[in-house]
Amino acid sequence: MNEKPSDRSSLAEQAEHWVVRLASGTVTSREMAAFEAWLARSPDHRAAFDRERALWQSLEGHEAAFASDPQPLRRAAPEPVTPRRSWARRHGARIALGAVAASLALVLAVPDAAIRLRADAVADLGEIRTLDLPDGSTAMLDSGAAVAVRFGTNERRVELLRGSAWFDVKHGDTRPFRVAALNGVTEDIGTAFEVSRQGESVTVGVTAGAVRVSSPETGGGRIVQQLGRVRYAAGGPVESLAPGTSAAMAAWRRGLIVIDNRPVADAIAEVARYRGGMTFTVADTSGSAPVSGVFRTDAPDEALQTLARMAGLRVTTLPAGVAVLRR
Repeated sequence: MNEKPSDRSSLAEQAEHWVVRLASGTVTSREMAAFEAWLARSPDHRAAFDRERALWQSLEGHEAAFASDPQPLRRAAPEPVTPRRSWARRHGARIALGAVAASLALVLAVPDAAIRLRADAVADLGEIRTLDLPDGSTAMLDSGAAVAVRFGTNERRVELLRGSAWFDVKHGDTRPFRVAALNGVTEDIGTAFEVSRQGESVTVGVTAGAVRVSSPETGGGRIVQQLGRVRYAAGGPVESLAPGTSAAMAAWRRGLIVIDNRPVADAIAEVARYRGGMTFTVADTSGSAPVSGVFRTDAPDEALQTLARMAGLRVTTLPAGVAVLRR
């Protein structure tokens, strides 16, 4: 996603673009000249840049995510080679892991096929897909997300079957715009919001305007304003979460994975959504310290290696892109 800063909708996003480019270490002389010109355009540009830079600096460990060449993993000294028994000892675990991964792939393929039959649009793994909806609204689908579009006479309805989607709603249409996920509904009141369905819970974040989020236990619904976040589980009430930030909320739209002080297992699962192969963690990470970082959606394997180093894990890569993290 090589967006020009002039295409971005807010000053904060323009500033974020420059922070990410500078942190990457791959800025060209032409880009640097453009950055300096942008920075000198007004004091507001300088202030926005300073704010966004402070945000990224506050995320512990994020600088490792921008390393173009991850540091090599520490490897044990080679084992002495002896016929048959040594080969089996060194490769037997790998073969067993590969067999397990192949079996799980067959199990996981069944629900995926069922979702694809119900969906009108699906984003492939690692893909950020933009949809033009029939009313002129826009939907962006995160990696692996799936939606069914049901526009009728009385309402504009999108069912989020899986993953995360961001909606920029076109107004002037008298039909309400609603996003259904699990047993809850998010109704647009103003402009733009994200709905994320992971497992048996749904998170809603508002990037602009406001929405009304309803579940069977919440009655008439809860109004969520800009940068507000709520969550509900299947059959549960709508609960408030800590407010988000303009830079971090739905950052995947700009090709970024923002992980802020999250458990290792959650961070690995978040990065794994952008990989083409399956990812398994066969080590107990419950005692590991939380991790933070800013990673690129188009480089999930580098992000996985970085997270593994943070948590003291090793990554073993198997055929078909399967990755296994272990001690």
